[in-house]
Amino acid sequence: MQISDGLEEFKKDAEHWKLTRDLERQAAGIVELLRQYSDSTPPKEAMKETKAFLAEVERWKGMSMQHQVRLAKSNPEAAIWRAFQQAVKAQTDLEAVRSIMTLIGFGSSPHPETHLRRAKRATAVLRFLKPYEWGAVDWRTIELLRLLDKYALDVEAALADAKTEDPRKLKRDLDHINEDWACEANQKYRAMRTSELPRAADVEMALFGLSMIAWPLSL
Repeated sequence: MQISDGLEEFKKDAEHWKLTRDLERQAAGIVELLRQYSDSTPPKEAMKETKAFLAEVERWKGMSMQHQVRLAKSNPEAAIWRAFQQAVKAQTDLEAVRSIMTLIGFGSSPHPETHLRRAKRATAVLRFLKPYEWGAVDWRTIELLRLLDKYALDVEAALADAKTEDPRKLKRDLDHINEDWACEANQKYRAMRTSELPRAADVEMALFGLSMIAWPLSL
């Protein structure tokens, strides 16, 4: 089994795969609007479209579960536009992810105990705005990266080890992925790009697909 086989696993969720493709098309339009109005005030319709896109990314990241979809719409249109502009113009990974993390529901509030700001949803936005450079990050992909590194990219060995782990514990332990950790993961995504997985987003989807073999979403 190859890492690229995970992308076929990802596609097996037809509804989520359709949403992914739809969002990629929407994101291309959003990026064009951001470029078109990079130095001028955008029309209200452009800002409205950007806010709707953010809400759809939130739904994508939450796998369409209603309790995961609630905060994106609380952001003012102007704040979303400003965050997106800063992200696409960013010169560094940290600058890009921190731009999105200014938004409510995407990392603006630190955890009361760890004082860390979660970057997972912010990476989901960047995954669509900059798919060649960014993939979404969560506990599944973080743990798959660790196991593939442990077993020198031997997918079958990594999955065999993964199946011995408790996904509930992993989800708890890897819940607070901050911006530094997210950037590190994306550097690894980029290093794993191939002709079959040419974008960081493709690598991320493949890793997520492999994770579903080890830890089905029903768990």
